[in-house]
Amino acid sequence: MATGSMVLGLVVAPMGWVLLLAATVTPQWREFSRRPGFPRDVSFSDGLWESCVEVISVPGRVCQAIPQETAISWPMQMLRALTVISVLTGVLSYSLAHVGVRWWTDQPNPKLTGTAGLLLVLSGAMYLCATSYMAYKVLENMANPQTTAGDKFWLGTCLYLGWSGGVAEILAGICLAVNFQRKEESSPGNVAAPYEVDY
Repeated sequence: MATGSMVLGLVVAPMGWVLLLAATVTPQWREFSRRPGFPRDVSFSDGLWESCVEVISVPGRVCQAIPQETAISWPMQMLRALTVISVLTGVLSYSLAHVGVRWWTDQPNPKLTGTAGLLLVLSGAMYLCATSYMAYKVLENMANPQTTAGDKFWLGTCLYLGWSGGVAEILAGICLAVNFQRKEESSPGNVAAPYEVDY
């Protein structure tokens, strides 16, 4: 039968994965509202794939692919790789966890469930690395006195989503990984008698 830690891990993992997916596809890794030289109701935001401009008084926003020189730079390639691999690893580990829990039997597979937990921890750690690196670059740019006022972006919403999702994945992974220590229960028919009974 599935333990409480297994159930908790299976509940928290998809929540974290949804946050990671939303952070990956949403172009709000860094934001800038009230940018000097532009109307006060215009805001700018950048993501891993697109740059967007939004006018508060007009519904919707206009997005375009980030500049080619930025897209092919090694930091952007690294961030894209980390986030995509993290999301795919999350899907794989969640599927393995369900197979390891084996809802159709009374005896879960602790090794498979534990492996899924370790993969979830890896998934969350990779995303935390990506978001933390982006946050570091944004804060470094803000603190640089040579950066003009029109180029000082702020931390975007997606960074907070990524941090939350990464932590959730790690917590879910720990809940599943602790089952490595859990021994499979023996069925009553396989339990040997402590002594031989003579008739």
